[in-house]
Amino acid sequence: MLTKKRFYISLLILLFSIDANLLAQKIIEQSSSKKPSWLIEPPSGKYFNYYSGVGSSQITLSGAKEQAIANLLSEIIMEGEIVAGSEIKTFHQQSSAGIISEVSREIQQTGKTTKIQGMQKEEEYWQTMKTQNGIVYRYWILMKVPKPGFEGFVLSVEQGYGFTPVLKSMVVPGWGQLHKGEQKKGWRFLVSETVFVSSFFISNYFSHNYSRKAENEQDYENRLFYNDWSNRSYTIGTVSGIIAGAIYAYNIFDAVTSKGAKKYALNETKPVTIFAGLSNKQPTITFSIKL
Repeated sequence: MLTKKRFYISLLILLFSIDANLLAQKIIEQSSSKKPSWLIEPPSGKYFNYYSGVGSSQITLSGAKEQAIANLLSEIIMEGEIVAGSEIKTFHQQSSAGIISEVSREIQQTGKTTKIQGMQKEEEYWQTMKTQNGIVYRYWILMKVPKPGFEGFVLSVEQGYGFTPVLKSMVVPGWGQLHKGEQKKGWRFLVSETVFVSSFFISNYFSHNYSRKAENEQDYENRLFYNDWSNRSYTIGTVSGIIAGAIYAYNIFDAVTSKGAKKYALNETKPVTIFAGLSNKQPTITFSIKL
């Protein structure tokens, strides 16, 4: 049977090992101080379909980048979104792995590929980490493909939000930030403003209540007690009101100056064709991708 002493010793050993592993992993360098939201899930918006991939390497950052692109393309294949229907009339056949390798090299060099119509790099993020096993390079890439009807067009997604977030923040603090896609910031404004406004009204209520009790109290000691708590409640309410006003003002200022979250594209099903051997005298291999 496990005694309390052994239990606490085991718990301390476990916590120490967890802390040691966390301390052993340290970010030495990164492309941005803030991680993009699409690292967890590809974004959505209006004109494009988006896909993300991640890779790691203990040798070079370019190796991690190559792996991330290959993983992105391989994941689409594994999910059954690529249907290969090749018609080859020569002795040479190019496998899907060869296509992925070729597309990967092209994207690394130019940030886009001619094999998939309109596919190009949207963003990237990388880290250089120090671990127990040495230096590790991690790389994330976000690729986009135009949706049906937008192929061949020069498209730009308008990033501005206009004056609407400012109006919303004037009505409800944090609402403008939520409109801009800044969820954490918006909820912080909303919760903090709610707390201090509530404190303002509750404290003033108690202040008036204690003041009335002091006026109706005959006993001198009790009257001093109620007056003392009335003054304390009034002070708390005043400070809460000042803080609530400062939060409200800064919330409006932030709604005006903050850029907000980047706008992306809505996910839809679309066919995309990958071409291999782009020549009139050469056979073609066609892969139909349903995005």
